[in-house]
Amino acid sequence: MGTLSLNKVNRLFWLGRYLDRVCITLNYAQEIFDASVDGCAPANYADYCARMGIPNRYISAQDFCTRYLFDVSDPNSVICSLRFAYDNAIVLRETLGSSALAYIQMAMNAMDMAAASEAPMMELQWVRDDIMAFRGCCYEEMMDDDGRNIIKTGTSLERVDLLIRMGEPQQQIHREFLKLFNRLYKTPLTPDRAALDVLIDAVLDDNAPTPPTSQLLAPLESLFPGI
Repeated sequence: MGTLSLNKVNRLFWLGRYLDRVCITLNYAQEIFDASVDGCAPANYADYCARMGIPNRYISAQDFCTRYLFDVSDPNSVICSLRFAYDNAIVLRETLGSSALAYIQMAMNAMDMAAASEAPMMELQWVRDDIMAFRGCCYEEMMDDDGRNIIKTGTSLERVDLLIRMGEPQQQIHREFLKLFNRLYKTPLTPDRAALDVLIDAVLDDNAPTPPTSQLLAPLESLFPGI
């Protein structure tokens, strides 16, 4: 791992994953919220839970939107993902820099404000904005190229994971996987060759039929052993 300890590599990687998880799951949760309010389409939160592999403990779309976003006792909630990101960022303070860390703190503050609001959409947009500002600050000011690329690799892996789970178009998955593939070789990370080959054959071969989601998620989650 070069000058980076395994612990720091792990935290950088998961910082990237958790922050992207927050941004993307916020988008999906907002779609379900909008559907429940407008009544134009079914607010199918049960299907979302099944795709995400999380327990469906919710009694209505409104209950889902509230608890999935803000339940601090549920490790699958969006607020917990943001807190996990923050926990990693605090340990990485010297690597990230105080300016970048401040944006994650601001995202935490905005999420807490959203949880206390009866109409939290504006505050949730602030969460997204703060995460994007963190990325801009971190990517521009972070001196450690390996660390920056590890965060980006974690971001890309999380995005591919969620796109696969949600059944997004193959072209979109293909594009994001290319980003993951290009980024991982700029890091000291060593991918599992067998898992990588499965993903390359499944995702990048335009002539191959799209395999079931379960056949893609397993090699994706085992791509970096020990992380």
